[in-house]
Amino acid sequence: MAELSPLAKSEVWEGEGRAPRSLPAHAAPRLSVEGFEGPLDFLLEMVRRQRVDLGRLSILTLTDQLVDAIEDGGGRIPLERRADWLVMASQLLLLKAQLLAPASPEEAEDARAAASRRLELLDELARMRAGADWLTARPQLGQLVFGRGQGTPAQARPQAELYVAFLEATLTMLEGREGQGAEPPPTYRPSPLEFWRIADALQRITELLGQHPAGLPLTRCLPSVPRHAPDRPIRVRAALASTFVAGLELARDGTLELNQREPFDAINFRAVPA
Repeated sequence: MAELSPLAKSEVWEGEGRAPRSLPAHAAPRLSVEGFEGPLDFLLEMVRRQRVDLGRLSILTLTDQLVDAIEDGGGRIPLERRADWLVMASQLLLLKAQLLAPASPEEAEDARAAASRRLELLDELARMRAGADWLTARPQLGQLVFGRGQGTPAQARPQAELYVAFLEATLTMLEGREGQGAEPPPTYRPSPLEFWRIADALQRITELLGQHPAGLPLTRCLPSVPRHAPDRPIRVRAALASTFVAGLELARDGTLELNQREPFDAINFRAVPA
């Protein structure tokens, strides 16, 4: 490329799409920033023609590269040439300042309003991303948590597992037939737990209603379970279920009424007058 003055003579490029001529010695320093790579004078010309987005270029990076080029040249670059470079750099800085600074108070107000809208959009986007992350981190219904009455869906067993299970059952049945004459193996029979039965609950509810005809809560009809019993939780649940079923049986027979003020509230028993 021939030497360009600060005015960046346009005859260097005879038409769009053509390559520039070869650069002579002491040509403008070659700069490399995001969005542009080439000589300084060519950059100035492209900015003036609006072929390069000046808003994307970093003036600080351009300045650092220009200073490095002047220091590397030392005494080999004439003083007037370095002065031309500084003039070009100052013109770029002026164009950047004109791009950033509004020309009138009205444009400044419009720029501030546009910036405020942009910040509001960014804040809204940040809130939407935070909400999406929060929803993603929560347990998914039907996968990690299940609603009332909803259980884990049954997984289909592969056909090979069904064949293996059938063969194992067949072998077990055949082994049992072959050893019919031998002594049967000992069978483990766990001792039954002392659960509160429905018959016991019917008798207790009937006795307590005779003493309290005005009514009493269901929990008053539960039996006493030792606090330190190892199976206390399951015994309490069994007693609660048996007492509730017994209350339903008596309500069906017309012996008592069941009252509940609201869902999941306490259940009360009240004797029906004869």
